Amino acid sequence: MHAAPVPDPSVPITPAVAPEEVAPVVTPAVGGGGETLPEPRPPVPTPTPAPYAGVRSPTAPPTAPGAPPTAPGAQLGPPPGTAGPQPYPTPGAEPRPGVDLGGMSVTPLPPPPAALDPQTIRRQPWRGRYWIGLRVGLTGPLGGERPAAPSVLSLLGGADIGWRVGNVLGLGMGISGNIQNRVRLTVTDPYTGSQVQQTHNGRMLYWDALFVRLHLPLKKRFQPYADLGGGLARLARGEGGRSYGAQMRAAIGIEGWVSSTVTMGFAGVYRLNAIHDVQEGGQGWIVGHAMQGVFDVGFHW
Repeated sequence: MHAAPVPDPSVPITPAVAPEEVAPVVTPAVGGGGETLPEPRPPVPTPTPAPYAGVRSPTAPPTAPGAPPTAPGAQLGPPPGTAGPQPYPTPGAEPRPGVDLGGMSVTPLPPPPAALDPQTIRRQPWRGRYWIGLRVGLTGPLGGERPAAPSVLSLLGGADIGWRVGNVLGLGMGISGNIQNRVRLTVTDPYTGSQVQQTHNGRMLYWDALFVRLHLPLKKRFQPYADLGGGLARLARGEGGRSYGAQMRAAIGIEGWVSSTVTMGFAGVYRLNAIHDVQEGGQGWIVGHAMQGVFDVGFHW
């Protein structure tokens, strides 16, 4: 068996004709037998639609109903009843008729309000109206009589709360405490009956009933201040008992803003203590002086 020959690729392919399309043709019989032989009909070419028939450019005019299809490659126009794309209007030019620009976009602005009298504007503190300050530091003797004057260098702690009346004036009150003195006592041990030495600390508690703080009105990150105030003092004596009196404070410091609501600062505080010594053999009213170095963190709102 031999393989079928491969057709030449350059020869065009002719569609096959269905058997029913072949009509019988009567031809004269050969040899007088009266037989008929079918004669093939020439192939009928299949119509091929034109490429891109009916495709039009968006800029081409619309085709009227019943009109022949657009030639291949022609450009389509916008759909019937619509307008083609229009260029943007020039800024400041009159709008085209029938164009809606949004209504309020072309409405003129109302006239500005009347200017306020600067004398009627109330000045407000620009650093927060209220604050809370937490303080730690050291206290030591400066002079005077004991126990109104401290006899040791010790730590202190306290807190302030205040109200900024304005950018310059502030009012506040506070409470703080520290070890005031240290005494050594000889006592009898209740278990052995022997004499032993014990050390006891005397503690001072300050209540600043009111202090006035004046700020230097600088519009910078750092703001110096000075304050003056007074209140009550209570001394819990190391040898036992309590003494009460008056006290005064005066301070000079500076605070720096680390955020819109938080400050850190340092201040030197002078304390004057007037204690009424009511112990047996006491001296009556005695006066002592102390100096404190204070670091504080403030929260403002």
